[in-house]
Amino acid sequence: MNPPRLPRTTLVRPRVNALLREALDYRVTIVQASTGYGKSTALATLVDSDTPLFWYSATEGDADPRQFIIHLVAAFRVGLPALSDSPSALLFDTDASALQISDVLLNALNDALDAPALLVIDDYHLAASNDVAALLDHFLAYLPPDLHVIISSRYAPTWEHLPTWRARGQVLEINRDALAFTTDEIAALFRDTYNRPLSPNDVQALHAQTEGWPIALQLVWQELRAKPKGTLADLLAHGTESLDTMFAYLAHDVLAQQPRNVETFLLESATLRELTPNACAAVTHDADSRAMLDHLRERDLFVITLGIASHHEASEFQGTRNAPRDDLQQHYRYHHLFHDFLRDHAMRIDADAVRERHRSAAKFYQQNENADEAIYHWLSANAFAEAADLIEAIGEKILREGRLDTLARWLDAIPPDQVAARPLLMFYHGELARLRSRFDDALGWYAQAERAWRAANDMQGISRALRGQALIYLDTVRAHQAEDLLREALRLIDRVDDRAAQARLLELLAENKLNMGKAAEAEELRVQARTLRDEGPSEDALSVRVKLRTGRLDEAREILEAWARDERGKPHAPRSHRETLLMLALIYAMQGRAEESRQAAEEGIAIGKQLASPFVTAVAITRLGHALQVCGDLYGAIKCYEDSVALGDQLMVRRTRAEAMWGMTRAHGFAGDLRAAQRDATEALEVTQSAGDAWLVALIQIALGSSIVFAKRYRDALPVLSDAVAGLRSCGDKVAQAAARLWLALAHWHLNQRDRAMTQLDEALSLAQANHVDYLFTTRTLLGTQDARTIIPLLLESRQRGKHTTYVSRLLGTMGLEHLTSHPGYQLRVQTLGPFRVWRGDEEISAREWSRKKARQLLQLFITQRSRLIEREVIFDLLYPEMSADAASRDFKVALNALNKALEPDRGDEEPSFVVREESAYGLRTNADLWIDADEFAKLIAQAEKLEGDAALELHRRALALYCDDYLIGEARYEDWAIAERERMLALYLRAADRLSAELLARSTYDESIAWCEKILTRDRCWEHAYRVMMRAYAQRGDRAQARRVFEQCKRVLKEDLDVEPSEATLHVLKEITVK
Repeated sequence: MNPPRLPRTTLVRPRVNALLREALDYRVTIVQASTGYGKSTALATLVDSDTPLFWYSATEGDADPRQFIIHLVAAFRVGLPALSDSPSALLFDTDASALQISDVLLNALNDALDAPALLVIDDYHLAASNDVAALLDHFLAYLPPDLHVIISSRYAPTWEHLPTWRARGQVLEINRDALAFTTDEIAALFRDTYNRPLSPNDVQALHAQTEGWPIALQLVWQELRAKPKGTLADLLAHGTESLDTMFAYLAHDVLAQQPRNVETFLLESATLRELTPNACAAVTHDADSRAMLDHLRERDLFVITLGIASHHEASEFQGTRNAPRDDLQQHYRYHHLFHDFLRDHAMRIDADAVRERHRSAAKFYQQNENADEAIYHWLSANAFAEAADLIEAIGEKILREGRLDTLARWLDAIPPDQVAARPLLMFYHGELARLRSRFDDALGWYAQAERAWRAANDMQGISRALRGQALIYLDTVRAHQAEDLLREALRLIDRVDDRAAQARLLELLAENKLNMGKAAEAEELRVQARTLRDEGPSEDALSVRVKLRTGRLDEAREILEAWARDERGKPHAPRSHRETLLMLALIYAMQGRAEESRQAAEEGIAIGKQLASPFVTAVAITRLGHALQVCGDLYGAIKCYEDSVALGDQLMVRRTRAEAMWGMTRAHGFAGDLRAAQRDATEALEVTQSAGDAWLVALIQIALGSSIVFAKRYRDALPVLSDAVAGLRSCGDKVAQAAARLWLALAHWHLNQRDRAMTQLDEALSLAQANHVDYLFTTRTLLGTQDARTIIPLLLESRQRGKHTTYVSRLLGTMGLEHLTSHPGYQLRVQTLGPFRVWRGDEEISAREWSRKKARQLLQLFITQRSRLIEREVIFDLLYPEMSADAASRDFKVALNALNKALEPDRGDEEPSFVVREESAYGLRTNADLWIDADEFAKLIAQAEKLEGDAALELHRRALALYCDDYLIGEARYEDWAIAERERMLALYLRAADRLSAELLARSTYDESIAWCEKILTRDRCWEHAYRVMMRAYAQRGDRAQARRVFEQCKRVLKEDLDVEPSEATLHVLKEITVK
């Protein structure tokens, strides 16, 4: 009559407890799950709730309705002293039926209960005879309003009124899935209860193996505790004493309790990985398998429903006219551990019979065209010849689908003597090795296959083996080695009437020509291939690469974006540097789409790891380096290039270094390390020139030439950039030509060769306008400048000369600078929210360049008063309050001169400066190219407050990221003229952080919400709303004690600082938390 005592190692699970507490909203709650799912343990935690709880643990003896009602009355007598004696007295009347006693009990309960209460009937399945079911059905139908019943059972109840109650929403059903531990709960169980923290990977592995089965988790812990030096990975991989214990438990508590026909069906159907009526019939020879499966599901014998079509059969099964439509039947599987037990038990009884059942299953699935399952069962039956036949038939398809692990697993299971007699299996081994970047292994397998096919005089086979070898050199962009192999393969295939194979070889030759920088020849070969296939114009990876290498970037990008959408989530074989996302990442970087490039590259890295292709991963890391350059993170980019080179060196493919060294040339150069850039370029050029890749040679020359320009060695850059222009002209890439000419224009400009600069700029503008690449002038790109502002003086000069006037004005307008008549070639960027710092473009003004402290202070004053000019006398009063007028005037002139030199060291006498003077007033020029973090901060918050949802969240995050500290807190902390602006910025910060924390709370992102509340309180510890958000966040996270501590802190701080009590709103939150 009492709940079981909870063991010390019980984990309180708020998720399950919350589900059980919902029982108060329903007539009856059914907790149904197999053995070992912790039903009783979960229900016993209800003892700690404030709701009265009556408990009845049923036994086999309670299948008699009178015994059942006797114990039911006793359960209420234990927990409800106010219950009248009428039901107990009636128990002694032998003429009174259980139904009559039930009615008296119901009336007594109605009188005695004055608040909601719970009755738990645990292990109901032990007592669930037909008579007891009818009795309980009647009892539940007439429950008092305040009584709610929870039934715990291994099997579903069969009450007459249950369908009606379900239809009316009066039944809560909690099943095995709800009771199973989630990954978070497994982590908490081992960390907080078992004191054995697991890594995230171990948690995932344990969840996958046990499917959250509580008893299995407990046995795993006991094993780990018994063997403290053992690892979870070893335990799961090799089995343990705990697993033997579990199997013995299942044998005694589950299998031995079943009728003989059910036991036989369980053991025989365990041969299958997934269960359907037809498949079960094929291996068990039981014509009524559907009824048996329904019985197993109803009895919850560890059967899990998968749906109408399983992931295995839906992908392969096509159906035949005479075959049973197994794909249209309900699919099930056994719980993993129960399945392991059944298979192990069946093998111990009769291993030969198990293998024969595998043969039956293989024939069934092969008849139903489900090759995956057929091969699995042929291999399990040791029928290797049959398995090899099927693998040869579908190997190409499996490779196209990218299911490399599947094919590898099959091939590894075929004995070596079988492989040695089958060159096609050798070829598949080579394909797997190539696609996983094991290039030397692949060459060995292809060579073995070639020898076998030559011995058989199989021209098609020989050509296939040569094509495989050539693909290695194509994948790694080694054009000269690929050329000879492809030519020989094409010569051999000409003897065979195989137009598809000829077309494929022509496409590979075309790609090889493209890798040699011969785009026109590549396109001709591609057309020949399509003609052989009788296909009209269409796009493929080769045509997209042609577009990429000839400057048709928008066309290539649109095609790739469509492919990426279509491919998302679909498996495929590794495609080396031809991966859609890798090509997209490069194009995005060339077009200055920094975030899109970074995202595509990161997804590419994930794909490389998923495909187990180090080569794809190496290329993706290089592309991430490109993306980071465009993001402005040069040192992060260099790290990526170094990682990519190291990974490529492990593959022993030198060609993989070329693109990384190209990126490294630019990154080192723009980071100010010209010597490293020149070293990188020398190695990159050596590799690409030997490979004959004229296009990549030219891009490396642009990177080197631009690095030399950045180092202000303008004359040295001219020949390098001129060579790049010549090479790109032959390749047909007009976009890269425009970039090279832009760098030439900059070099000539700084050499004061204005006419030559304008000639090069005129060519660059013509090419850019014709090819729609405005971004080359307006944003940071992989081929262009690191700071687009460096080009503005040249654009202004071009417009003044009347060249490309409309186009130049459009470019300037894109940057918001169309009204300028002069420009220093950089934007002045100022940080005021934190340490005061100023940059000319990407170059920070050093302490030495300021030369006078008053120069910095003068700029701070101008920025604070940036909306107006300040009279000179006011400046004297603010900055030189203790000086005479003459002394203040003298020092002011010195400070102003130092300020102008720091901001614009190369400005000519006739050019306007950032600081302007109007009569006796001074301040910042209104149309100056000036970025101030405080303005950006306020602008982002204003935009965010007009939006909702994700857009507002992202803008608030961006704004708050700018707020490193209070406005000019380091250098003008005690200056009266900075106080008002500082308070305005702080008010904006608190408002934005407050809104962000509340939005994060609404999204259940509790930790981040709490973190922002804490940041708010470090700046204003009386910000009461932050306390309320924290209280709710802790409470919803399940830590009501901490929520209460936050309230106490709020109460104490408000009393100490303001001498007030918490507001009604805060008290309401406290009450709300306490009630919940």
